[in-house]
Amino acid sequence: MTSRKSLHDAGSTSVLIAVLVPALLLVLALVVDGSARLRAIARADALAAEAARAANTAVDTRGARVAVDSAAAASAAAAYLAHSGHAGQVTVTGPRAVQVVVTVAEPAPIGLLGSTIAATGSARAELGVGTRDGGLP
Repeated sequence: MTSRKSLHDAGSTSVLIAVLVPALLLVLALVVDGSARLRAIARADALAAEAARAANTAVDTRGARVAVDSAAAASAAAAYLAHSGHAGQVTVTGPRAVQVVVTVAEPAPIGLLGSTIAATGSARAELGVGTRDGGLP
């Protein structure tokens, strides 16, 4: 027995592959660039949190009240960010609270959505040492 191909089936696989392969490559590029964007966001958030914690180590315990030393806090956070290689902004928002905003810019792996991925992370750290509820003088 010999098998006969239908004339209208000839080349149908080639057309299917010609349409699906570029679509699958496009989806793969979007997944790779999207995951790089998510990593940049996570990195920005982590850097902001660590810089805020570093800023909160600048505690002034010389007075009657425990408070964050504004100049030392900004210096500690800036030093942490400089060591990490990223720029940021440090704001002392209260006697025991520090807010840090960091922007991370990284090159995109594929560059489908742009050549650079930029993400901004922010974190707030509040000093609460010595008791469970942070009820310091």
